[in-house]
Amino acid sequence: MKPLNTFLLIAPAALLMLGVFLVPFLLLAVLSLWTLKPGTLSLDTSLTLANYARLFGDTYYLGSLWTTLWMSAVTTLACLILGLPLAQWIVRRAGRARGLLIGLVIIPMVCGALLPTLGLVNLLGPLGVVNGALKSFGLITSSLPLLGRPIGVIVGLVQAFLPLMVLPLITSVERIPLDYEQAAMSLGARRVTVWRRVLLPLMLPGIAAGGLLVFCASLTAFVTPQILGQGKVVTFASLAFQQASRVLDWPFASALAMVMLALLLVVAGLGAAVARFARRQA
Repeated sequence: MKPLNTFLLIAPAALLMLGVFLVPFLLLAVLSLWTLKPGTLSLDTSLTLANYARLFGDTYYLGSLWTTLWMSAVTTLACLILGLPLAQWIVRRAGRARGLLIGLVIIPMVCGALLPTLGLVNLLGPLGVVNGALKSFGLITSSLPLLGRPIGVIVGLVQAFLPLMVLPLITSVERIPLDYEQAAMSLGARRVTVWRRVLLPLMLPGIAAGGLLVFCASLTAFVTPQILGQGKVVTFASLAFQQASRVLDWPFASALAMVMLALLLVVAGLGAAVARFARRQA
């Protein structure tokens, strides 16, 4: 293909990326170096790191960052624990129902974040299905406070982002010949040993890809923490939204967004390094 034809093919996508990502990203970076004039909503365009100093010098903002990081890590681990056996079962056992099951897995991604999250409000609320079932079995006498707590937010994040873990794992399991499992078991290895010594090392690229997707999605999630957290669980994304829409401090909100983007780049780099290492080992 001639260079001119190649350029014409990639030009629309390149212009789109330039217009909707690169230019806003640069504007965001510049805005994060501005400040509001004291007592006004006017912008002081002199470049300064005051917003970043404010962010890292206040324990409230650092606590919000820590809450976001550990909830994202727990969500990723929960998705991995749930996704590993599910992906294995879909590939090895589902048979003709495999396509249907994969479709059911990706439904949360198709529906968006709002509808499933509102459904979880009815499930996890004081008068919801979960508390009602526990009371009917005599396990609790008063409703568990699941909403407005990190546990409720994590349940919502796992429900929303489990497909991002399962789909890469399905791809990894498909690439593992069934003969490997059968050979290991014929040599006397137990099922747990087969998983630990054979399957998991070969599934590391899928685990790294799924973990990267889930962690990054959880790190930047806004709708689910906002609704299930009920304003009591402050994540970094909700904090940036509050600063931009309620406080109207766009420079500080931009600094929060830049820190979040920097974290995403760090996590993406670590995920790429793990995936490259796993491919070399395989």
